[in-house]
Amino acid sequence: MPGTQSKPPIINAPLPVTVFAVLLVAAHAVVSFLPGGLQNFVFYNGALIPERFWASPDFAATSGLAPYANALAAAVPMVASAFLHGGWMHVIMNAAFLVAFAKPLLELMRRVWPGREPGATLVLLGLFLTAQIAASLTFLALNYPAGPMAVGASGGVSGLLAAILMLRGGPQKWLLTREFLLASAAYMVINVLMVFVGPALLGASIAWQAHIGGYAGGALFMRLVLWRMGG
Repeated sequence: MPGTQSKPPIINAPLPVTVFAVLLVAAHAVVSFLPGGLQNFVFYNGALIPERFWASPDFAATSGLAPYANALAAAVPMVASAFLHGGWMHVIMNAAFLVAFAKPLLELMRRVWPGREPGATLVLLGLFLTAQIAASLTFLALNYPAGPMAVGASGGVSGLLAAILMLRGGPQKWLLTREFLLASAAYMVINVLMVFVGPALLGASIAWQAHIGGYAGGALFMRLVLWRMGG
């Protein structure tokens, strides 16, 4: 229609979603401009490194990678890795998908809990963090005792996607409905394909284990949210 102006999705998104997406990009920008030594320090302590997670003192002596000093140090990368990315394409894609999935989820939660902000935003953040942690644990479990380093918010974003797919059939739908299982199977197939085409398409390997773990974690968290909604 003449005179109609459409806003870019990130501008049209709710403020908390926009802030989170911008934070991902800003974190990558800051790390990108750090000196090499500081960059190495950030990735060494913030990325998922299976060798460090599973390391024993004997293994550390041969690999040169020290095990985490304590449980807290081992847990930090499970969240911190979401704010580290392998390149600009990586972070921009994650930020774009974050906006696309988080926007409708937050709008739904605000309708369910009217006037109870920041409750709706905290639930959405809880969904993302649960999925990201589930993604990290899955990646580490499937890379025992060693494997590649993993970074990125795609585990949390995968959890948001699972929540969106669950809501397609209405809040009464469960995890084992035909529609959700078919959508989940399609997502698994896409991840398998990305293992082969990801390096050529994105210039980096794909942490499919994290995507699947985040998807499962997001689906389970969203099922709990739907119970809270009465679904």
